Amino acid sequence: MFLRLQLLTLNIATAILLIFFLCLGSQNLGKKYSLDFLINKTVALPIGFLIGTSFSLGLMSGGITSVLMIKNDKKN
Repeated sequence: MFLRLQLLTLNIATAILLIFFLCLGSQNLGKKYSLDFLINKTVALPIGFLIGTSFSLGLMSGGITSVLMIKNDKKN
């Protein structure tokens, strides 16, 4: 259980740190795009921020999935 908690904490901290650096690095980019969803459009954001955010969210969801799939080998 402690290993799961360590891996989960490391995974979430890495994803949050990546999003933080994306926010800092994408402040001065000139070209901005918006995503068109079925209901409405998003605000204009740099394309690197959009790709980096999707990458970091994929990293976090894949890491959480792999942590939850670890089997406990402890026998009572």
